[in-house]
Amino acid sequence: VAQVQEELSAELRQLNDALPGLGWLKIAERRSGAIHLTPPDAAPEPRNLRRVKAAVLQQWGSVALIDFLKEAVLRTECLDAIRSVAGGGSIPADTLVERLVLAIYAYGTNTGIRSVAAAGSDHTENDVRYAATHYLSLEAARDVAIRIADATFGIRTQELWGEGSTAIASDSTHVRAYDQNIFTEWHSRYGGRGVLIYWSVEKGSVVVHCQLLSPSASEVHAMVEGAIRHGTSMTIEANYVDSHGQSEVGFGISRLLGFDLLPRIKQINKVKLYRPHAGQPDAYPRLRPALTRPIRWDLIAEQYDSMIKYATAIRVGTASTEAILRRF
Repeated sequence: VAQVQEELSAELRQLNDALPGLGWLKIAERRSGAIHLTPPDAAPEPRNLRRVKAAVLQQWGSVALIDFLKEAVLRTECLDAIRSVAGGGSIPADTLVERLVLAIYAYGTNTGIRSVAAAGSDHTENDVRYAATHYLSLEAARDVAIRIADATFGIRTQELWGEGSTAIASDSTHVRAYDQNIFTEWHSRYGGRGVLIYWSVEKGSVVVHCQLLSPSASEVHAMVEGAIRHGTSMTIEANYVDSHGQSEVGFGISRLLGFDLLPRIKQINKVKLYRPHAGQPDAYPRLRPALTRPIRWDLIAEQYDSMIKYATAIRVGTASTEAILRRF
């Protein structure tokens, strides 16, 4: 506890001393809230960005999306691990790969198997549907996505992409769905019925995890799931989220699971900071409007064993992350 207190004190002292030189941050007594952030100016467009785009277009032109998918399959061999859900299968390997590529393209672009099969391929609609039904399981789809992500990380040139990223950004996308779907719910923020797809994406725009959520579900547990159950070779040390992906419980559990939660808090002006030591109300005079009571270290010490137990259950998967976080 003493070590953590000193670390927090050092951070608050550093912020208190640096505050006069931070033009984008103001902390003062005001009715709307103590903390005021000034939005940053828009970053200028990179000088040679348009030249690079023009050179790429001149060199390769417009490439069909299905060609990108085909190249990814050929280079990563990600479909080799797919097996029939029935445990067998007599379709030749080359034929099966072609049908699976068509099925993935049909689902991924929302074109539909009927339209894809009718676009001049050598495979009928029934052929593609059979391959999708008997080979494309949820586990197989996740394994394919993981293999493509790992292959992308492995082939990147460090001179162009820099060192491997250890941070992801997480957010949800609202997808409208039929009322008959058992997951479909009304979403007040988006003003319609549907479901949520929660994405975890690294800085190079590679998706490392995605999951289906109901609109009423908390995004905090989805953030935790994406950070610890992505299954790729990426080591995640930080997770950027919006206001819906963070909470005080989220901060605590992410700390115990070994990664930093870095949120964009919409109502930052209402946020209050806790003091690490009792009996020192004037230790950080410039931060006083945003400070509140001291941290109750006795409560943390009393509940520490339970906190470790819950974090371990989440890490090893013996309990649902959503079920555990819902208790708090």
